[in-house]
Amino acid sequence: MAGESGQRVDRKALRFAIGYPILLGGGFALAAFTFRGRVPEPVAWLWNADGGTAFTAFAGYLAGGAGLIAILGALLCSQAAFTRRPPIARRVFMAGGIGMSMFLATVLAAGLLGQVGLDDARDSHPDPVVLAMGSGATLAFAVVMFFTFKPDEQWSPRDEAALLDALEPERVRLTFTYWAHARSSVFVMLGIIGVSVSLLLLVVSPWISLVLTVGALLAACSLVTRVSVSPEGVGVFLAGMVPVLRFRTASVLRASFETVAARRFGGWGYRRKGQAVSVLVASGEAVEAVLDDGRQVVFSGRDGDTARRVVDVLRAGSGA
Repeated sequence: MAGESGQRVDRKALRFAIGYPILLGGGFALAAFTFRGRVPEPVAWLWNADGGTAFTAFAGYLAGGAGLIAILGALLCSQAAFTRRPPIARRVFMAGGIGMSMFLATVLAAGLLGQVGLDDARDSHPDPVVLAMGSGATLAFAVVMFFTFKPDEQWSPRDEAALLDALEPERVRLTFTYWAHARSSVFVMLGIIGVSVSLLLLVVSPWISLVLTVGALLAACSLVTRVSVSPEGVGVFLAGMVPVLRFRTASVLRASFETVAARRFGGWGYRRKGQAVSVLVASGEAVEAVLDDGRQVVFSGRDGDTARRVVDVLRAGSGA
């Protein structure tokens, strides 16, 4: 999905980002309407192990469900239309928005089908077959969307690198970006907790399931960092987007790299204690620097060669 050069918003992507959740919400409402008269009135929209605990009118279930699918899906997907975001972030937003809207439709459909043929919604439970099949389809479609959505880069990193290479070859050598993340086994475990376990708990309480899923997602995001290095300064971003550490190379008094244990600095992720700031995604190679404002910063260096390269830039920019 390409946007026109010079635009801050990819209009084609924006049309899809808003249109798809609206159509999905409308499709859910139309399909669910065919079950009118076959479900109790009012219908349940919240359950525990014993059955339905909160109820609403059938029309409210349809309208609220369709609106939730359309609004939440559009809010997430539309973030992928902003061309100033990194391409990977735009892919994540598009896939996440599509997945969220489809998952909401799955949960709402499972809740409704679980009440078909019952006289009292208090005896109902979400249909586990619909929930399982819909969740699997949602995950598969979100992954496909992640790999097929092609953000149109108005000015790509390759263009920037080519221009800098022609104008300032030395600056090119000192300007780079790298990603650091925890071991794959950590993300596999978080995925099991955030997806499999939360789906099982969905029948017990959707709120517990939601909290568990969000917690696992936040934990995973805190274990991925993007580090941007240039002769002017360094920026560290959690999940590649959230800035948690910035400083100028000119403010560095001392810089070094070494193998560190994350527990020495309070654990993985972003940690701050007094003047000490650490952003570590795992134990291993890290860059340590002392700044002229008294801060002592530590962040993951991915590997020894990358950490050494960062230290060289810091020393060149500060004369340390």
